[in-house]
Amino acid sequence: MLFCAGALLALIIQGPGLPLQSTISRPTAPPPTAAPTRTPAIHDLAITHLGATADDRAGTITFQLQAQTPPERHIAEVLLWYDTETGHRLQRTAGPLSNTIRLDYVLDAAGEGLTTTQTSQLAYWWLVRDSAGETARAGDSVALGPGLQALIVPPTPEPPPLDFTWAISESRHYRFHYVPGSTAERDRFQIGALAEQALTRTTSILDLEFDGTMDVYLVPRVFWQGGAAYGDKVQLISYLDRNYTGVETWSYFTHEGTHALAQDLLQPKEDGGRPDGVLVEGLAVWASSGHYRAEPIDEWTAVLAASDDYIPLADLRAGPFYDFQHEISYLEGASFVKFLIDRYGLDKLKELYGRATSEDGADEALVQELYGQGYAGLERAWLAHLATLAPSPEQADLVNLQIRSFDLMRRYETELDPDARILPGEPPPEWDIETLTAFLRRSGTPANLVLETALIAIQERILRGDTAGASDLLDDVEAALDAGGALERPSLRNRKAIVDLLALQDRAILTAQKDRYQATLDPAYAAGGDHQDLLLRPWLTWQQEVVRLDLSDDGLTAHGVVLLHAGLADGAYTGDGSLFAVAFRKRAGQWLQTRREPLALVAEMPPVLGD
Repeated sequence: MLFCAGALLALIIQGPGLPLQSTISRPTAPPPTAAPTRTPAIHDLAITHLGATADDRAGTITFQLQAQTPPERHIAEVLLWYDTETGHRLQRTAGPLSNTIRLDYVLDAAGEGLTTTQTSQLAYWWLVRDSAGETARAGDSVALGPGLQALIVPPTPEPPPLDFTWAISESRHYRFHYVPGSTAERDRFQIGALAEQALTRTTSILDLEFDGTMDVYLVPRVFWQGGAAYGDKVQLISYLDRNYTGVETWSYFTHEGTHALAQDLLQPKEDGGRPDGVLVEGLAVWASSGHYRAEPIDEWTAVLAASDDYIPLADLRAGPFYDFQHEISYLEGASFVKFLIDRYGLDKLKELYGRATSEDGADEALVQELYGQGYAGLERAWLAHLATLAPSPEQADLVNLQIRSFDLMRRYETELDPDARILPGEPPPEWDIETLTAFLRRSGTPANLVLETALIAIQERILRGDTAGASDLLDDVEAALDAGGALERPSLRNRKAIVDLLALQDRAILTAQKDRYQATLDPAYAAGGDHQDLLLRPWLTWQQEVVRLDLSDDGLTAHGVVLLHAGLADGAYTGDGSLFAVAFRKRAGQWLQTRREPLALVAEMPPVLGD
């Protein structure tokens, strides 16, 4: 029997017809191996009673268990789990024990501590395993009074170890660095294939060869728009299922890959200097056929050129380029680069890129040499070209929604996810512990989940041309930010209700409470599936992280994706880190789950405009 500091474990074993004993007793000989045929269910292993009592004055919680198995068998092991850091390590009572037991465990909160995320209740479960290998598991929650609540200490995430080491996966042209156990590890083979596809396309578009290796650091959090490039072909990319930028992964590889490949175009200069932001970002967006996904670059820029939002080329070049509105400056740069390539050829653009210094006088002379006119003349010709286009009203709506949505996303980062506004000046191998810690964590409060999945849904609506739906949801998110993160709009309250429903479901699965679990399910779904295995297994953790969620226009149905974080007491769980498609229906004001099924990852380069 194992004892834990600060806790009292008392075992009372009762045989048939015998009074309760106050001492621990064990069988002196193994029980008979031969067993009669079992027919009545009453002779199966069963937990006959469990309970918990919180003594607020004494600062203790007592967990009680009674269990029995048929007389020809004995109880081989008992596990107790409760939702604190200590409780997650389990309290184990090893057999052989009698076939009928009573077990009490006293948690001394002052001595052991209550390091937990809970506030008013503490979840727990018992598991009993008998000599035939059968198991029974049952759990519940115990209410905590103000005295015990005052002892609660929220878990403090530990910083990465000083000797933190990135895990590595390699493809032909890439060395991927990722956090062990992260989503990038789960998807590393698909990521490698996708990156190689993107590189093949990018080298073809740029008419460049590459036989070396690029280093890509995949971090499990959003930062800025999710991509950055450093010298020596080192790239930093956000890779997580809940990427609220909505940027498609292949776009990161083409955009940042273009930056890396373009380093080979740079020619030595006596006074140093590099191309300005118009050329640097314009080339990357053009080569990617869009900034965040395939986009009609010229048509969207024509909308801007005819509006008060247009930024003159001279201003963009004088800069600072990265201080202008992000989507507008990148889109204009891409359209201008595209114009130069379409009219004068890629080779001339590559020479301009390689020889440019960002010094106005020197670059003006270089442009005169290559194009026979200065930047002002090229801008007039480019704007004249854009004026011949006829963007549709839908395209005008989409580009304006794109700008508004990313401005709102950056506001969300600033106000509710401030670590996302960190953009390290040094590549990951040179990060200090504070920067590394910030990039290995992300916010996970219900408000973060609701607003981040709403931001993702906005991008998905924009992508499918639902401008009205995207605009309405933008209004809702903006209202929440205006209210300091309060979720007041109906669409956000519905999202919060679904997040809460999944939290209730997680707790019911974790504590083996069948009735409470089934109460989260639509009756037809509950009747059509076998959910028993979820309740029997000894979960140490079970959490469904919402990474996608959107609602129907009438607000009565919803669909999304959850990322499962799960671990078992008897070993690693192969489903940890898996994605599941989920669906919900609202009936009589209550949200219920109607579907949950594994979701396969699809990683491929989509056809893009101009291919």
